Amino acid sequence: MRKVVIKSSQFSAPREIHGYLKEQLNFPDYYGENLSALYDCLTDLSQEVLLVLEKNQADSGNILCYLEKLWEVFQDAALENPLVHIEKR
Repeated sequence: MRKVVIKSSQFSAPREIHGYLKEQLNFPDYYGENLSALYDCLTDLSQEVLLVLEKNQADSGNILCYLEKLWEVFQDAALENPLVHIEKR
């Protein structure tokens, strides 16, 4: 199983998170780098993956709000695709 850890302290903008996920999960070139496209790609995965979201206590503002939305997408995708596993720290 592939493990992808998203440490909130490593990212300052949503596009950075999407670029990281695209690289780590080998998403196609046409990946739209938004939450809707993320859901589509996660539900299409054919290999097991563990997505770990590590939030930092210092997270605030826009990135904190985006991380909550990202977590919701992870949850929805995990419900749809049994190969997607999630963990929040």
